[in-house]
Amino acid sequence: MTWSVRSAVIGVALLSCVAPAGAEETTLAAGAGYRRPIAELAAAYEKLSGDKLLQVYGHMGQVLAQARESDQIALVCGDRAVLDKAKDFGFSQIAPLGMGRLVIAYRKGLTLSKPEDLAGAEFKRIGIPDQASAVYGKAGRQFLERSGLAPTIDARLVPVATVPQVTSYVASGEVDAGFINATDAIGAAGNIGGYVEVDSKLYDPAEIVCGVRGAAAKAADGFVRFLGTEQARTILQRHGL
Repeated sequence: MTWSVRSAVIGVALLSCVAPAGAEETTLAAGAGYRRPIAELAAAYEKLSGDKLLQVYGHMGQVLAQARESDQIALVCGDRAVLDKAKDFGFSQIAPLGMGRLVIAYRKGLTLSKPEDLAGAEFKRIGIPDQASAVYGKAGRQFLERSGLAPTIDARLVPVATVPQVTSYVASGEVDAGFINATDAIGAAGNIGGYVEVDSKLYDPAEIVCGVRGAAAKAADGFVRFLGTEQARTILQRHGL
């Protein structure tokens, strides 16, 4: 069987798996730091299935609050530790996306060889997402405490709500560096000076998942099954997951 024929057969099989007759619309809410891969996954699934996935993004505190107010949100994606604490959601399925990675991005004109160099005097303003609700705000706080850098760096922190806000500040030069995830750093590669990865031992693991609320609507169930395909895995890996 040639590659083109084999690909066509796989495509037909996948369509039969995730695209039963009758398109549906449902809503997905996710942490803002994973907007790029989730939007690409949603677009790929929509093209394949004909279903429509509306999307809402914010820091996880906002995402959960909005999901509690709307029964239209069938999928919630973010840090599993956060979703596990939301007992009232009654997730019927949990689909893994990958392990999140904390990085420190720095603006153009500066260089950061290793995370500990963040203590250097040239890094006067350092962005960090919400340290109570945002996955990488909490991870950044854990890194500062566990590395012993907190006393040096805390006075330089510029708190914002989400990872994309930190990335935007680094790209514009509003801050010299910032705590974000590898996914956002990869997406912003042309607009920042670069990034260094933080040792995963210095922050709690961030398992990124999508939870399906209650009885799955067709579109939500189909999207979860799509996440298990090679096409979805390729998208996630390209975005650092």
